Amino acid sequence: MTPHPTPSPTPSLTPSLTPSLTPSTPTPLSRPTDTPSEDEEEHEVTLRHHFRGWALSERSRETGSWAWPFGYDIQKDEQRRWVCRACIRKKDPCPGNFDSDGIQNAYNHLFTEHGIRAPFSKTRGTAEKKADSISVKATGQRSIVEVMKLDLHNPREQAIANTFIKRFDRDHFQRLLMNWIVARNHSFSIAEENELREIFDYLNPSVSVRDANLTHTTIKDKVASAFKQHKQKVVEVLREAPGVIHISFDGWRSGNRHALYGVCCFFRDVNNKPCKATIGVPELSASHTGTNIAAEILDVIEAYQIQDKIGYFTLDNAENNDTAMEIIGGELGFVGKARRGRCFGHTLNLSAKSILFGHKADAFERQLSGQEPLSEAEHLLWQKRGPVGKLHNIVVFIHRSDKLTNLLRELQRTAFDQSLNTKVKTMKPLDVILDNDTRWLSQLYMIRRALQLRDCIELLIARYRVEFEQQHKTKRCTGKKSARLPYICEPEHQLSDKDWEVLEIFSQLLGYYECTIKMLEGDGQIRKRKRGWMGSYGNIWDVIQGFEFLLDKLESYKAMAEHFPDPEHFRININLGWQKLDKYYQLLSETPIYYAGLALHPAYRWKWFDRKWAGNPEWIRQAKRIVHDVWHYEYRETSLPRIAVNDAKPAPKRRKTYSNPFQEYLEENRCAAPATEGDDSLEPFEDEYQHWISNHESGDAQVRDPLDYWHQKRFKYPRLSRMALDFLTIPPMSAECERLFSAAGRMVTPLRRRLDAQVIGTCQVLRSWLRAGIIRDLDPFFVSAAEEQDNLKMAHMTDVELQEWATAWLENVAECHQEESGWE
Repeated sequence: MTPHPTPSPTPSLTPSLTPSLTPSTPTPLSRPTDTPSEDEEEHEVTLRHHFRGWALSERSRETGSWAWPFGYDIQKDEQRRWVCRACIRKKDPCPGNFDSDGIQNAYNHLFTEHGIRAPFSKTRGTAEKKADSISVKATGQRSIVEVMKLDLHNPREQAIANTFIKRFDRDHFQRLLMNWIVARNHSFSIAEENELREIFDYLNPSVSVRDANLTHTTIKDKVASAFKQHKQKVVEVLREAPGVIHISFDGWRSGNRHALYGVCCFFRDVNNKPCKATIGVPELSASHTGTNIAAEILDVIEAYQIQDKIGYFTLDNAENNDTAMEIIGGELGFVGKARRGRCFGHTLNLSAKSILFGHKADAFERQLSGQEPLSEAEHLLWQKRGPVGKLHNIVVFIHRSDKLTNLLRELQRTAFDQSLNTKVKTMKPLDVILDNDTRWLSQLYMIRRALQLRDCIELLIARYRVEFEQQHKTKRCTGKKSARLPYICEPEHQLSDKDWEVLEIFSQLLGYYECTIKMLEGDGQIRKRKRGWMGSYGNIWDVIQGFEFLLDKLESYKAMAEHFPDPEHFRININLGWQKLDKYYQLLSETPIYYAGLALHPAYRWKWFDRKWAGNPEWIRQAKRIVHDVWHYEYRETSLPRIAVNDAKPAPKRRKTYSNPFQEYLEENRCAAPATEGDDSLEPFEDEYQHWISNHESGDAQVRDPLDYWHQKRFKYPRLSRMALDFLTIPPMSAECERLFSAAGRMVTPLRRRLDAQVIGTCQVLRSWLRAGIIRDLDPFFVSAAEEQDNLKMAHMTDVELQEWATAWLENVAECHQEESGWE
């Protein structure tokens, strides 16, 4: 008969209960005698009951360790074990017993279970040593009892001390600290900062007393283990998603020279609400060819076991993405070109740069990338770009001169002081905004700020020239060669009235691009907006309308170009911007994404196409054929999963106000069709798609949330609703990848250059899971045993038992509050 296994005990660290903080050295249990007492005979009966087939050891008198008198020495064949006497006397159902070669375990058992310490000058167990080290306070460290000056002999003050000690949850504190570090991209070593730990100790000394602080190595290890632990949860969430899973990926180079690819997925929960998560940030150390990119993306997809649930991809217009999609499609069994959507923001970027910089804007950027700051070559390159180039050179010169920056602020303060408006007097001066080579929005913001500061900029240049000439006047009088006039003071480099008019027109035109991009760079999730209304930004059904809106604006500006300064320049650049938009507008027919997204919106349907494309009936026929083919071959005969009936309550909605020109355009183009008269019920075996497009309801034109609309229609149109929800949740832009890279950039600061790619990727993935609500805590190993037991008990409770438990818990909380109020 083998001994009953005894789990290794873990010493409690609660100050009021820990043996180390309340040391006891009880009298050792009596050694066995030659004439056992009546009680001893009873204990040996208990011993034989637990260890059948074992006998007292014949070598019992040859033992030298101090632990043997506290236990029974038993043997069986060649095996020899120590059995705890105290456990036998207490009739413990699982008495402590250990192999004779592991007597250290007996030391730990005696200390942790019975509070028995090693005699003076004898070997101590590891549990006793650890408890003694914890009980030794650091210099200047005080317990709660000392901080609050409590008298533990006073029952009331003793209760207060115990309440404070119990309220500190070491595990919960560490979870909060971990979540804060990862969610906010802090350095792991911030947890070791003395100033932060002093704040923790000031708020609650139990942090140090309970050894709750974390080190940077612990955090790093916990991050890695948390990712492995939670990954399976994410796999299950994605596998249980009711529709397909869409993917967006893009490349980025970190500040410490890691070439990373962010992979984000978009899916629906059981209530068909759009969700998003980052599922990987692999490093691409090889060349960025389509083949290498596809290999990394396929590895991520396979790691989450979603090969059979992949929907559509939203990528930028890079050529290597075309190759990558061909390979991914070949591996997963679809035509990559048909599943590839193009990032709308990237398309607008190309068009806007064509308007600003004319022909070969990309080549212009490549030329700039090799130039030194403030070099003559750079100034000449920008100078060729017209008023925008001139303004760039002026802004760069002001931005890099502390003297001119301070002079610009002084001129503004003088203007504010001279104003009669009290609000103007309290205004703060503004600085110029420096643009960059790649983001057209930066040029727009530079132009807007310059228009706002036009008077001060012109006065600044005039004063700077006068000051320069006065300083160099003596040189001209002495016959010495005068210094060259700064280029911003030279007439050919200054902005004329005509140039300022051009900048004003650029600001107006690019403002339409801005309002469109702002509407489409969101994540498609409905949330409360700044003005109180509930809605979403970043919707796939707005892409076609965005193209139409901007193309119409470019046409109108091109028609008015003859009234602008330098009309030929305007006409050429507007044509270039229009051609870029039109090029990618024509490519929309390569995939059903955009046609299906707009046609399946109840407020637009096919009537939008009939109205806007009335002059191009072939376009309409092509779009209808593409959408019908997807319905017929992919959804019409698909098997239906079990449909959940637990509807979430819709969010309270508020009337939306429109201050954005693109929002107004979308509202004006809603198609209000008369409601279908008679019975519109779906007959058995009737085609769902044909039935829906031929039947209208009175409230269709007012639908603001098509996802909720199709969620409500899922019982009437089970297959068509699935198709609609799949397409309506496709992201129109790869903006989520950009947001991921922005967060990663805040993590890889100049002081954290040694971060490896795996740590960066793991932290960003965990951060995404936390923000998405897929996981609640980073480290499941921080969950205490008490929490696990409570959760296990609640999982097996009936509804009545759960209600009784909740009532008792609330009553207990109320009693605690009453006691606290009595102490106050």
